[in-house]
Amino acid sequence: MGEPLQEIAIGNRSLHANVITYGASLTDLRLTGKDTPLVLGYADPSIYPFDQQFMGSVIGRYGNRIADGRFCLNDQEICLEQNETGIGHLHGGSNGLWNRHWEVAKRTATKAVLEVKSDNGDGGYPGTLILSASYEIVEPATLRLTFLAACDRDTIINICHHPYFNFSGTHPTEQHMLQINADCYLPSSKSLLPTGSVARVEGTSFDFRKERLLGKVDRNNTFCLHRKSSGELLKAARLSCADISMELWTTQPGIHLYNGYKLSRKHTGHLGSPYPPRSGICLEAQAWPNSPNEPAFPNTVLRADTTYRQVTEYRF
Repeated sequence: MGEPLQEIAIGNRSLHANVITYGASLTDLRLTGKDTPLVLGYADPSIYPFDQQFMGSVIGRYGNRIADGRFCLNDQEICLEQNETGIGHLHGGSNGLWNRHWEVAKRTATKAVLEVKSDNGDGGYPGTLILSASYEIVEPATLRLTFLAACDRDTIINICHHPYFNFSGTHPTEQHMLQINADCYLPSSKSLLPTGSVARVEGTSFDFRKERLLGKVDRNNTFCLHRKSSGELLKAARLSCADISMELWTTQPGIHLYNGYKLSRKHTGHLGSPYPPRSGICLEAQAWPNSPNEPAFPNTVLRADTTYRQVTEYRF
């Protein structure tokens, strides 16, 4: 963690973002003329390496969970780091891409491109992976993220972004209105791993097809947008509170909803005090968890010398 952090500011007349090189993390996002921060974060970039709550970071090599840290690729069992309760693999491991210093490859007034290299064997993953994350402010008030990656060996990949949204100007988030354009979700076990089945949201508490209050119930669930590895850029969700609203558009096959109930008041944030549980809403555009062990789930294999590309937009 001894490398110096760089902070990059990008923006246009309507929207402004700050990004740092640690974890390629989004540290601040604001609309012009409004004092309310749109994401949780810290004014002091040096906090991020010690926070360990994935605050605004880019997650990889594989976001979310892989059961027992094991999967089969090309008839070979691959064993990953078991960094969650000693039996599961979470967010690419303890030294995942969220826990790395990235290099600045390009920057303009409205765009920042960061790059990172993950060596063969990092966390147990095969192949040397090169990944770029592009943050771009697009008219009128959109933050676009584009992920590009290539590997010299067959591997698996699931890159996602992990911002905590809060539009209220205070800590509670239960008054946010949420819509998710998904007819199905993934039932999960107590360990938050998918059971392997795909269930309809109709008649359940997972039905967000019509906009409704998020409420106080703990949320840590994946919603199914489609079954492709990467699809068209489509509207996946809408989040609003008071006079601020955001549409999330993505090419990813899933949206993982997590309402921050594990946040642990570690450091003073943008609102002047540490963030308590349920003070941020994560809408993580990503592949389905544990896909390498579920043949019916969208494929997350990246073949050698091909290109991985995913796009997610936050439209305010």
